[in-house]
Amino acid sequence: MTSLAFIPGYPPSPRRLLARFLPPLAEGVAAPYVAQYSRPGDVLLDPFGQSPRVVVEALYLGRRVVVANFNPISHLALSLAVRPPSTLELNSALTYLADLKVQEARLETYLRDLYRTTCPDCGARVSADAFEWETSDEPEAHPVLVEKTYVCPQCGGPKQYPADEADRALAQGFVQPRLDYHFLLERVAPPDDPNYVYAREALAVYPARTLAAIAAILRKLDALHLPSEMRRLLAGLLVAAFDATCALGPDRPKALALPRRYTEYNLWLALEKAVDLLAGSVDAALPDRSRSLVELLSQAGESALYAHNGPAREVVAQIPTGTCALIVTAIPRPAPAYWTLSAVWSAWLWGRESAADLRSVLRRRRYDWAWHAEALERTLAVVRPTLAATGKMAGLISESEPGLVASLLTGADRAGYALEGAALCGDTAEAQCIWEPREAKLVGTDAARWEASVKETALASAQAVLRGRAESSRWASLHFGAWDGLARARLLAAAPDNALSVVGRLLDPLFRAPAHFRRWGAEASDDPATGVWYLPEDIAPPGVPLADRVEAEVLRLLSSGAPIEEVELLRAIYAAFPEVYTPGRGLALACLNSYAYRTEGDAWQLRPEDASAARAQELQSIQAELRALATRQGYTVAGANPQEWREEGRTIYLFAVITSAVVSGYFFNPQSLGARRSFLVMPGGRASLVEFKLRRDPRLRAAMLAGGWQVLKFRHVRRMASDAGLTRTTLEPALGADPLEEMKQLGLGVGD
Repeated sequence: MTSLAFIPGYPPSPRRLLARFLPPLAEGVAAPYVAQYSRPGDVLLDPFGQSPRVVVEALYLGRRVVVANFNPISHLALSLAVRPPSTLELNSALTYLADLKVQEARLETYLRDLYRTTCPDCGARVSADAFEWETSDEPEAHPVLVEKTYVCPQCGGPKQYPADEADRALAQGFVQPRLDYHFLLERVAPPDDPNYVYAREALAVYPARTLAAIAAILRKLDALHLPSEMRRLLAGLLVAAFDATCALGPDRPKALALPRRYTEYNLWLALEKAVDLLAGSVDAALPDRSRSLVELLSQAGESALYAHNGPAREVVAQIPTGTCALIVTAIPRPAPAYWTLSAVWSAWLWGRESAADLRSVLRRRRYDWAWHAEALERTLAVVRPTLAATGKMAGLISESEPGLVASLLTGADRAGYALEGAALCGDTAEAQCIWEPREAKLVGTDAARWEASVKETALASAQAVLRGRAESSRWASLHFGAWDGLARARLLAAAPDNALSVVGRLLDPLFRAPAHFRRWGAEASDDPATGVWYLPEDIAPPGVPLADRVEAEVLRLLSSGAPIEEVELLRAIYAAFPEVYTPGRGLALACLNSYAYRTEGDAWQLRPEDASAARAQELQSIQAELRALATRQGYTVAGANPQEWREEGRTIYLFAVITSAVVSGYFFNPQSLGARRSFLVMPGGRASLVEFKLRRDPRLRAAMLAGGWQVLKFRHVRRMASDAGLTRTTLEPALGADPLEEMKQLGLGVGD
């Protein structure tokens, strides 16, 4: 079995076409898999075509790529990513559109005038950037225009003012169903079409004025015979504008539902902004590598792309068995809002037949994970014959919620893929998996024995995750470990129909049993994602928590003193902690911030004061200052480190001086028994890392409180040592005068 190290990438820019709908796959993630599992000139297959990044990175590495996607909008996004237009080309296309005539006016002027308003400050007539609408909680209430945003050509801006009566009167003129509305609706589905009512629901996420503006543009384009490249550019600009002016809000929408307060954007301004969006969609343009499938398969050694505008089953029938060295793909998740809008946008741009494969999504209202597992299984089974016997499949998940993980592992196992490795980065919700094509060797097993195996394997796998991490962990990690274990044992392939639901019902009682797991911050009946998980204390083995091991690895990597690029550091950290033990990006960066500083560019370098020799000298200095302070206060000192301040044979204070934030050994193995107060003395930069660890692991925090430990910072020791007026009376409050913020929020200081 492969021990898969998670590959970090560069977070994708939020300014990219369809950013709120397409998977947010990090840049640079696909390339290492392409490089490792294929050679230049090899044929690769992306059967889902969800992320243009996969294809772009494979083409840069000289592979021949076949990609399938039945969504014409995603197909357009891919075209614009692999062959991005220049700013000049896009501006030329937009100028052509602006100069078209509507009612004797330029189209740009006509569209801007739809959003006309008046500046209250100077009375100038302006075209608003946006209007804000609000709906009350009253049944059947209609949205009310409440605010406008604009830039005044005379007195500047941007400015925000309440909408006035003239603004509301203008907007009201678009509310009643107009010919524009029916033109756009029937372009998607005619009145006698079963999808007609669902098309109406889809159009409801657009303000009425926006629909009028879209209709004006489409009517003009319908009358023109344009070159294919001009149509591609205009389609890209329009899709970007369709997306920007849809009133669903900025987050990743899962359903078509207007928020209570929404923004109506100026469509023409959205078209202008789309120029920068499309021209900057990739770092550098690739030459046009588009080929027919026959050309791609026959021209060995030449980087090429065949993008099939249809489902994968149509294209794989034309690919000889064993042709592909690698299947690499961003795993799709159910996206009904995007699919529905894609059906609408496709029909608007190219006619309703262009979205034939998407029409069913207009009326589908339920996309559960069991349905998704079966959909993934069907596609993966269809494409498996194209994969070489020694080939691999790489699945890249950029939104790794438990339901999607279970769907993918179930679908792949049942489609004839053996899981070799799987890695999860929990805090960024990313996962990566590698399979090889191999049917499961199923033996005749009765249902009762299969169920027992599922329970035993999942429980052992989930508990192994916690033993390996040695710290309380999120539900995502346990769930990932359990399903990873089931997939590796090929138990999902042996499951009955509706495997996802059946396995889920078997596992739920196991995770809720107090004998198997302990939860912090949640009750057993709560949603599994609530709180964090660990093992009951009677079966929890000793071990160094993952956070402490990651800190030690970060310090080792930085110890040379040379600057190291952040992505290289993360790759090295993740290589040291592969699979489900991958630390969160937040933990890795917290460790880096504690020991290093950012140099110019995106590199980290160890702080001079954190070099081992400097810290060793400082540790001795702090110990000496503590001894001197004890003597001044009349205590005797026993031990070097920990240092005990004693009186009449009793330990009053205990001080353990450390230069790291590796505190678990003290908290879980108390050395302070008998001491009235116990302190961990550390650099101030380390204290912030301790706080981070306490916030992420309530078990560690509970152990700290139970052991009566306090954190004392080096700077505060020096402050007390230099205070000639410090007495025993003032010593006690002085020791608690600079607590951790985490303890301060609880109101906990010395004496609590």
